[in-house]
Amino acid sequence: MFAIMSGAFKRIRRKFWFILNVGVVLWLLLAVYCLQVPPYEHWQAGFIAFSLPGALVLNFLFFVYWLFQRSWIMLLPLSVMVLGWQYHSRFLALNFGGDEPAGEAKVLEVLSYNVHVFNAYDDRDGSELEASAEMIEWVATHPADVYCLQEFYNNTKGSTVYNTVSRIGQRYDKFRHFSVAYKDRNKAEIGIVIFSKYPIVNKGVIEFGESKHNRAIFADLNMKGDTVRVYSAHLQSMSIKARDIENTYSAIGNQDLMKREGRNLARRLRRGFIARGHQVELLLEHIRESPYPVIVCGDFNDIPFSYTYQVLSKEMANAFEEAGTGVGATYNGPIPFLRIDNQFYSTGLRAFDFRTYPEMGLSDHLPISAKYVLER
Repeated sequence: MFAIMSGAFKRIRRKFWFILNVGVVLWLLLAVYCLQVPPYEHWQAGFIAFSLPGALVLNFLFFVYWLFQRSWIMLLPLSVMVLGWQYHSRFLALNFGGDEPAGEAKVLEVLSYNVHVFNAYDDRDGSELEASAEMIEWVATHPADVYCLQEFYNNTKGSTVYNTVSRIGQRYDKFRHFSVAYKDRNKAEIGIVIFSKYPIVNKGVIEFGESKHNRAIFADLNMKGDTVRVYSAHLQSMSIKARDIENTYSAIGNQDLMKREGRNLARRLRRGFIARGHQVELLLEHIRESPYPVIVCGDFNDIPFSYTYQVLSKEMANAFEEAGTGVGATYNGPIPFLRIDNQFYSTGLRAFDFRTYPEMGLSDHLPISAKYVLER
């Protein structure tokens, strides 16, 4: 009798876990579908796509569970893992060295970094001056051929530390394309800049509607007879500060407060999803018209499981996925494992030696760099 009951319990448990596994697979498929949906048409799709990492992790755990159970059902999560491997590699890259280019190959190293105005606004009393100077010097002396810097700050008055156009560009004879988005009350310039050791033969700005803080710029670089177009982009922020995360954590246990903070976060995320959906399409439309190989760098303010990332990765390769290793988190804030800064590139180029710099943690973003070989 006990054996019969035990066998019935195992069948019920097996059926229960199988149904849950099917549910996770359906969730995963729905989230993948939502990656294709413009958030400005259905903003709910942005939230569902955002949940894709959770579905991927649960599907993997189900594979491990069925594997230990020695059940054929493991083929279900395994097949999903194989067919959807491209989404796993967005979260975890496994590249252990690539083919080094031949000695005569043309190589371009690109650094991308949201410098958070070099912390100038945290330096009201001079307490951050040394850290700001360290960050500026780190950028200025980095061996990359091209710097794509977002939230760039230049102030020719007051402390010479923040005269960054001079300290980074002029001091090292770099060509530059600086698009000033606005000036603050001290007449300091804030915007996006591209510094290059190669001559800039053409340049331009892509405006994102009425947005003052967000835009993209491009520069066509003459690499000893070959031309490569480099974009530096700064898309709509998630508008989530460390204080918002702390308020949400502190609201746990208080139902009313939790609802209020949750709605506040959801509202900001929805606004960001919609704005970035429009912005990335404007950017992509411009990229498609480029007559040259393209590298697109920037602070995209979106995770790899988003419409923004999806539409770019459909037409270009991602340097982290192709040449990086590990998780590659770039957000230096209270939410771990977020990769919101990226470099994409078109055909005609091959990425190798992708790096993230956790040691340069003075901004709320981490710098990233990649080397590209121009393929003929």
